[in-house]
Amino acid sequence: MNYRSDIDGLRTIAVFLVILNHAGFSLFSGGYVGVDVFFVISGFLITSIIYPKIVEKNFSIGWFLSRRIKRLMPVLFFIIFIIAIVFSLIMLPQDLVKFYQSIIWVILYAGNFFMWIHHGGYFDGNSQEAPLLHTWSLAVEEQYYFVWPIMLIIAVRLFGVKVTAWLSIFLFVAMTVFSQWGTEVTIGAAYYLLPTRFFELLLGSCVAIFWHKRPKLNEVSHHFISLLGLALIIVSAVALSEHSPFPGYNALYPTVGTALLIYSQYGVVNRFLRTKAMVYSGNISYSLYLWHWPIFTLLRYLSIELSLLIQILAIVLTYVLSVLSYHYIEQPCRKSRINSFSPIAIKFYVVPTVLIVSIALFGIYQKGYESRFDGQTLKMEQALNTHSSDSRKVCHSAFRDYNRKPSEDCIIGERQANSKGVLIIGDSHANHLVPFISELLSTASAWGQDYTLDRCLPIVGLNWGGNLYKAERCRARNEMILRHIRENAFSYVVLAASWPDETTRRMFDDNKQLTSEHEKIAVFQNKLQKTVEEIINSGAVPVLFEDTPTLEGKSPKCPIKQKIYNESLNCDINLKTNEFISKAFRIVKSIYPETIIIRPSELYCKEGSCSMSLNNIPLYRDDDHLNVVGAKELAKQYLNHHSNFIR
Repeated sequence: MNYRSDIDGLRTIAVFLVILNHAGFSLFSGGYVGVDVFFVISGFLITSIIYPKIVEKNFSIGWFLSRRIKRLMPVLFFIIFIIAIVFSLIMLPQDLVKFYQSIIWVILYAGNFFMWIHHGGYFDGNSQEAPLLHTWSLAVEEQYYFVWPIMLIIAVRLFGVKVTAWLSIFLFVAMTVFSQWGTEVTIGAAYYLLPTRFFELLLGSCVAIFWHKRPKLNEVSHHFISLLGLALIIVSAVALSEHSPFPGYNALYPTVGTALLIYSQYGVVNRFLRTKAMVYSGNISYSLYLWHWPIFTLLRYLSIELSLLIQILAIVLTYVLSVLSYHYIEQPCRKSRINSFSPIAIKFYVVPTVLIVSIALFGIYQKGYESRFDGQTLKMEQALNTHSSDSRKVCHSAFRDYNRKPSEDCIIGERQANSKGVLIIGDSHANHLVPFISELLSTASAWGQDYTLDRCLPIVGLNWGGNLYKAERCRARNEMILRHIRENAFSYVVLAASWPDETTRRMFDDNKQLTSEHEKIAVFQNKLQKTVEEIINSGAVPVLFEDTPTLEGKSPKCPIKQKIYNESLNCDINLKTNEFISKAFRIVKSIYPETIIIRPSELYCKEGSCSMSLNNIPLYRDDDHLNVVGAKELAKQYLNHHSNFIR
């Protein structure tokens, strides 16, 4: 296929949507769809190159990988090396160790797995300070480059060209449906991993396979389709947000828009994409993509406010560095006269891999160079990185394990005859209170058991969740909890959660989504009262914990950064009362006076403002979860001002 300069121009749109989104421009809250545009372009171009060779039976894996290595790896290695030096000077030790670990995974084309496992959701607070988070998309593309040629070779040899073409369409439809299912079931895995992203690259591949059989368009059709394609991309970048389910069907808007723009090569939008400025920026888009995220990560890590001026300067710096790396690294390496696979692999991949991995391993061995910081700072960081979701893995389940039964391994303290037992139920916000309850148990000679599940409110009979699938499984989990309460003589049952307001998530009744806020309030209140009644009827006292305040985008490391980077940094957070829940709890208390209500915010908030630390101990580990040491410190604060309700 002849060179398409408009596709380079399309790359410009893709990369700047991503950059503007990561810079914090709220207009482009869905600017991350620029990555999906890249996926379609990559699928189209790669298949355009390899498919004819596979059909003609002269395709060489070595030739293909040689081109990929020369194109992608030199500038990636260079940028990793530079940012490794910069972040080694400023990063806290445990963050630095994780960064070094990520380098190894990224170089081995498995960075998306690392980001999913170690940083959770793409939009989670702690992921925003991972310098190589953006390389997850490179890993997805590289994995596709390994899998797709093999699939094509096998299909063409077994079924022939015509059947292979239609099989690709069938596979695209099937993988789109699978992506939607995966998006409904899990968050992080669906966002980061190839199986749920496969259909996006495959759409571009399908366009390439059917390119010479495409219907011819007249001039008006070219213009209309190009405008429609651009509209789908821009509207999705503006309308979607970090709260939108993604990828799944929502990813069809930018990907179909991209396919239309590739198809309408003579449309009015394509003419604009062929302008020199658009083409040049598209040529350097790979460097732009690689440079921009570490720059913004550095600013966030140093707690530099992203004002309009800082945003613009960061984008200008990204562009300047990208121009330099494109002309002095990308282009010379691509034009290298070395053509054989072995020399290319050794020079451009093996040697730099050994060098950079050695640097990373040494940094890991040195524990992130702890000697750079004083003992108090290290103690603060150690506290911040204690996660009850890690220490209580058997007791806190990911949503996919909703049917896991209560475990005797989750008993806290010694279970003795006539001693009081406390059951802790709820979602991850119940899990992060386990250390708090543990402190109370230890001073009351009582025992406890935690049994928590991600994103599941501890309210029996309530169909609540991101979708009906999750709501039904959460309901089934709560039925198991109710049986467990009835079968055991608990003295107290603690209910804690990231409690919703009337607009949060979706609520269902008789498999129908409730849309009226009045209906939601009535159903929630009714189910909460019935849950409390069931607990009381079992012989236990219900204990309702209101939720802890969220950091609203501030870093949980703020108290540490205030100490070592900027003393004037404001680490206070605003206290926002969830009146929906407060009212529901008050009503329950009026009906069942024995109910105990605890407000953790009273322990570290005053006059509408909350501290992120207590006695020089950071309280949080991310935007809305307490760390283990912080939760225990709050329990000590509670016992200083209140009697232990377990006693």
